[in-house]
Amino acid sequence: MGLCIWAGAMSDYHKASKIVKPKLRLLEIRTAELAEAEEKLAAAESELQEVNALKAALKAKFDSQTAQKDALMEKAMKTKRKMDQANKLINSLADNKIRWIETSNQFKQTKKELVGNVAKASAFVSYCGPFNAEFRNILNDTYFNNDLKERSIPFTDGFDISSFLVDAVTIGEWALQKLPTDELSIQNGIMVTRSTRYPLMIDPQGQGLTWIKEREPLMKQYDTVITLNVPNLRESMKMPLENGYPVLIESIENEVDPLLDPILEKQYIVKGRKKTLILGGGEPLDFDEKFNLYMTSRLANPHFLPELAAKTTIIDFTVTQGGLEQQLLGRLISFEQKSLEDTLTQLQEEVTGNTKVLKDLEDSLLDRLANA
Repeated sequence: MGLCIWAGAMSDYHKASKIVKPKLRLLEIRTAELAEAEEKLAAAESELQEVNALKAALKAKFDSQTAQKDALMEKAMKTKRKMDQANKLINSLADNKIRWIETSNQFKQTKKELVGNVAKASAFVSYCGPFNAEFRNILNDTYFNNDLKERSIPFTDGFDISSFLVDAVTIGEWALQKLPTDELSIQNGIMVTRSTRYPLMIDPQGQGLTWIKEREPLMKQYDTVITLNVPNLRESMKMPLENGYPVLIESIENEVDPLLDPILEKQYIVKGRKKTLILGGGEPLDFDEKFNLYMTSRLANPHFLPELAAKTTIIDFTVTQGGLEQQLLGRLISFEQKSLEDTLTQLQEEVTGNTKVLKDLEDSLLDRLANA
């Protein structure tokens, strides 16, 4: 009985082994194939990562090159637009080419003669104010020229001081402010506006007085037209000094009140950005940079002391015969043909305004061309 059981078990084992053993061998084969496939998969994944990294690097480089290309294209478009605008500007300004070339050549020559011209203009403003037109011409055309020649300083022959120091627009504005347009009056206007010292005008006919009042409307507004006989000169000067208003002192005779010496000599006390002046021994008064002082004398031949001449710019506004003829002609026209005089005044205002606009446009255009 036991033998039969053993024989049956062996028979079952034999049958089972015939089934299991091939499967075990197949399992080993498939396991080996799986290991080999996993090795290939790992190698492929590693290669894929390398390819992806290369792809990302190439994409970043592509994006960078594309952005650079777009920037270059935008820059090229801007350059093309500028070139087109420059061509249009050049073509539109072609008519001015000859004039600008001539002006450039004149500028080169003027640059060489600038030192002598500036020296001559400075000497004229500094020393010629007290003299009439005849003596001014002698000083200008003879003494100044000879001195420059002796020192071998180049200057322009036939040099016109008025056109050198002031432009036509400013002269037109002065004319509208009732300054006569003769050469002597224009020279006087230059000295008043260009001198570093305060002007003292010899003005028997009152033309300089009229011009200054028209030029400085704040005088009427704040009542700063005074005389040296005012009861309290220091108090009269206090408000204009502190607020920067212009002051006109009329009817000066042969001397000026010593109380004005700190103003004439510009004896400022500077503390930081603040300037003060001491007048008449009182408390310091604040000084505004916009302050300006004008002085006039009705005397035709005053005897000013040398000390006063050193402190101020003395300017002779006495009317010349030529200037008087021009003014008389203007008054005759105004009396006989009022409508023509009004038309002339209107035209002068328009010409002055248009000339100023033209000058501003030319300056703006040259500035834009220089900075383009």
